[in-house]
Amino acid sequence: MQWLMLILLFSTHISCLKDEMTLDPEKSVNVIEFKNPSSFVSPSGSKYALYTKAFDLADENEYPITISYSGAQVAPEDITVVLGIDTAALNQYNAEQHKAYNLIDAKLYTLVPSVVIPRGQRTAIAKLKFKSNAFDFSKKYVLPVQIQSASTGIISGNFGTILLNVNAKNKYDGVYSATGSMSDATNAAFTGLYTAGKKTEYTLETISATECVLTDHINWGGAAYVPFWTGTGISGYGSFSPIVEFDPATNKIISVKNFYGQPASNTRSAQLNPKGINTYDAASKTIKVSYWMLQPSVVTAPPHIRTTWEEEWKFLRSR
Repeated sequence: MQWLMLILLFSTHISCLKDEMTLDPEKSVNVIEFKNPSSFVSPSGSKYALYTKAFDLADENEYPITISYSGAQVAPEDITVVLGIDTAALNQYNAEQHKAYNLIDAKLYTLVPSVVIPRGQRTAIAKLKFKSNAFDFSKKYVLPVQIQSASTGIISGNFGTILLNVNAKNKYDGVYSATGSMSDATNAAFTGLYTAGKKTEYTLETISATECVLTDHINWGGAAYVPFWTGTGISGYGSFSPIVEFDPATNKIISVKNFYGQPASNTRSAQLNPKGINTYDAASKTIKVSYWMLQPSVVTAPPHIRTTWEEEWKFLRSR
């Protein structure tokens, strides 16, 4: 009898749900929300979506974002959507995800106060503007934009606020193919991936107006490591990746240092080989660089050079 009662209750519950379900898309309710401006990087479980955009250095950069009247229907009338800043959303994101994003200074952006989704349409574009030339490279800027009100319709609970992580790119920033040579004084089997016929792409990511750090998005998911071939597989040196500094007046490379410290805790540091070409050709967007990894704890004799790179990086695409 107990099993029969459970079955009857379950059947009744399903019947009620079916009675309340709206299967006709023409009767579904439209919501007003932000469309994804790019691939979002929010971690699983985050309430708010965070999107990243990198701008070339300029006095003003335009960043269009789309507000959508999402659902089966088009806008029944002109819909005025009022936009504003949601600092509470950014604070909540930082707390939930243990991050330290900075609310972008008001003087560094322009946010239109409202947009209109025209009658018979589904979307409107809000053209945000950012002054990337004035960005502080030490800060991780976020603009938390909120749909504060709409003259018609329901504001989405999930995508009524978006967090825009914006940063600036210097002219050296981008994805490069790499060729050349690499040698490790402690292990002759360690060579560049290109020597083993493996695809080799480095990403140079801006950390200042004149500096980029080398990251690897193919093998290390965007972490700051230099991939190499061990003879049997792909590896990388722990706590080591070069920060390359350029002289924008001459496009020469003037220094190389270790992203993890100079030296890092494992004694690894980076140093430019002054006998190399070490320059950036603006016409072809090609970088030629020669540098060393020093590790006194392993190579005890001065100048402590463990690994040498002599490479050419050819620009492939913007990141």
